[in-house]
Amino acid sequence: FPGAETTDRNLLYEPCDILIPCAVERVITSENVNQVQAKIIVEGANCTMSPMAYEMLLKRDVLVVPDILVNCGSVCSSYFEWLKNMRHVSFGRLTFKYEREANEHLLNSVQTSIESLFNTDCPITPSPEFESKMSGASEKDFVNSGLSYTIEGTVDTVNQVRKSHGLGLDLRQACYVLAMSKIVTTYATAGYTFT
Repeated sequence: FPGAETTDRNLLYEPCDILIPCAVERVITSENVNQVQAKIIVEGANCTMSPMAYEMLLKRDVLVVPDILVNCGSVCSSYFEWLKNMRHVSFGRLTFKYEREANEHLLNSVQTSIESLFNTDCPITPSPEFESKMSGASEKDFVNSGLSYTIEGTVDTVNQVRKSHGLGLDLRQACYVLAMSKIVTTYATAGYTFT
């Protein structure tokens, strides 16, 4: 960042709104958790804190966004890649021409409506931004769109589970409850029984 300075202080213990510990497991433990001054902790790596530290943070009303939720984007992206490879068809290949023609028809319809309303020629040309979208989404656009849709829905559902089960700020527990309920539902609808 422009104007940033290097420091030899341990930034883990500095006052901040959001702390994102990454790449190191168990960096926050019961021994150092009381020195952590962040209001929100986003686990950017797996298991960045011990279970005891997590419980202590919850008691202090520190919001911890757990690794299971934060890192789900990479798992979803891998799943999308797997789907594409299983089908041997890149995303968008089947809809590219249709989308292009649908957008051209939309522009022609607007142009026809305006010309009939004002009784004059009024050629409509797409802006460069719209022109780039008319050609259809790129594979990256499809993945980003699917990823946004999936993660936004997941976060909303986790929040609903958290509220409905009275879990306070415990997003990790809400993730586990959601996961277990999906497993139970899958087994029940597939005809498996629990013994």
